[in-house]
Amino acid sequence: MRAWEAPLLDSGQVELITDQPVAFIGDVHGHLDRLRWVLAQPAVAEAEQLVFLGDLIDRGPDSSAVVGMVRGLIEEGRAQAIIGNHEYALVRGLGLPAAGIPANLELFTAWCERYGGDETCASYGIDWRRADGQEVLREALGEDLDFIAALPWFLWGVTGDKPWLAVHAGLDERGLVEQLSECAPQQRWLRQDLPRFLYAKDRRQSRAHDLGDEVCLVSGHTPVEAAQVSPQRILADTSGGRPGRSLSAVLWPSGQVIASPAAGPSGRLRVISPE
Repeated sequence: MRAWEAPLLDSGQVELITDQPVAFIGDVHGHLDRLRWVLAQPAVAEAEQLVFLGDLIDRGPDSSAVVGMVRGLIEEGRAQAIIGNHEYALVRGLGLPAAGIPANLELFTAWCERYGGDETCASYGIDWRRADGQEVLREALGEDLDFIAALPWFLWGVTGDKPWLAVHAGLDERGLVEQLSECAPQQRWLRQDLPRFLYAKDRRQSRAHDLGDEVCLVSGHTPVEAAQVSPQRILADTSGGRPGRSLSAVLWPSGQVIASPAAGPSGRLRVISPE
């Protein structure tokens, strides 16, 4: 029996147990060029599983292509992904009637104006300001919206004998079961508040008081200049979707960091070849 067992609270939760390296990939934020560069590096390409830590979309110019690439990797059995606050804002703001998720016009507008959702809309060929913007965006997203809405809110696994738990924004000091229960499927989309599980920015060093020291807590969400890696904590969002930033992957359990070259002022990858 393994030393640590994650509570099974979510029917969409995935357990990844493997003796091979796992690559945790930080917030891509619609930058396909950065993602392609990272995936092409041998250490990442050789990892048995890729684990995307949320925020695939917004800010960058290629959200639709990024979602398509990650969907393809998941369908091939090559990757898993958790939801981020940007995906949450899209789904909760836009609504998904077939899944019983009501639209929230205030959040949809905020997503477009402040989250960088306007770039995601543009990548699907939609001007969100048109009168029927929500309806036509929902149609343009098609199965991508279903895919995004179905992303698990956390993942856990054991690589060799080293367990890990991936949560987009991390955990606070409360008990683990209490926190994971807050993102149970029946509570996700009807809540009135923004889930701190996905939104909190004050969880760099915190963890559930009953999460064993042998477990590495892995997150994106909170931008850091360089990936922070320790046996108990990984912070992998070095991009934030902003210009001049890099996308990082962290190999587990080695802790090796693979970071794309810094993007140029436009946010596009700019690789300078030696003369």
